[in-house]
Amino acid sequence: MRPFLSVLLIFTLLMSSCAERPQAKLQLATQGAYSAALEKHGASLVVGSFQHGGSFWDIHKQSREFNWNHREGFLTEILYTDISDNGRFAITVNYYNLVLWDTQTGLPVWFWSAPARIEAADLSADGRFVMLGLDNNKAVLFDAQNGGLLREFEHQGPVVSVAINVSAGLALTGSEDSTAKLWNIRNAELVKTFPHDNQVSVVKLSDSGALMLIAPAHEKAEIWTTTNLVKRASLSTAKFRIYSARFIGDASLIVGTTHRNIFEFDADTGKKLVTYQIGTESKQSFKSAIVLDVAKQGSKLLAIGSNGFLYTFQ
Repeated sequence: MRPFLSVLLIFTLLMSSCAERPQAKLQLATQGAYSAALEKHGASLVVGSFQHGGSFWDIHKQSREFNWNHREGFLTEILYTDISDNGRFAITVNYYNLVLWDTQTGLPVWFWSAPARIEAADLSADGRFVMLGLDNNKAVLFDAQNGGLLREFEHQGPVVSVAINVSAGLALTGSEDSTAKLWNIRNAELVKTFPHDNQVSVVKLSDSGALMLIAPAHEKAEIWTTTNLVKRASLSTAKFRIYSARFIGDASLIVGTTHRNIFEFDADTGKKLVTYQIGTESKQSFKSAIVLDVAKQGSKLLAIGSNGFLYTFQ
């Protein structure tokens, strides 16, 4: 065996042996999922599956409550999903259309078409606003419940990641132009540009709006403060492709990767606290499952994989 391959194998085995394993799992989609989003406290979720389109689940009951598609009688490829912090509203998104759903009745609240191909979507904490990243080099802010375009934010390349915090008055965008940008959503003014060497594939704002995550591809992810714009920590993530992220208060950050791994970091120091790993589920095609979303349910960690399973870590 070549020395490089030997080192790589040893590294992989060490990562696997050190990772926390799930204690329970629930199958949400038999053939896998394009997208999924967990409610902030882990009470419910919305998933876009390969075979069933969109659906809304009650996690405590382990039951599918509603099936959601954008056209009656046809399955929709639900490529992006999100759910409000209180679980009251959810969005399902394909490349050009978006539907806001009432999770109590299962009925649509609003349907509209985007002005360009959608590359990212984020629903505000109260479910009133939606921010979209588009391939026409813009991010747009919509009033999700009443309709209407409220703000536009420009980049020099497709916008592939977005985050919004209405209470803090902030939006964060990441683009293929290798920059992240922090915006004041009240007047659409640019607060700061963060240049990088690669596209910024994931951005996130904490619930308080005090912290933000900027995760460029193939580089260390960074945690910044939004008030005095100071870089608080660099994270040892350059070897991994971050796909999902969630701040737990302002104390810690949990990120999911494109290859089953989940890392929890101290948001102040950047120190890695815990490593988790979702399952492989017997099929070879699922051995590189993407971690679509993560959330804390009390002391438990919940994670959804692109293999269609919801995992619970004690």
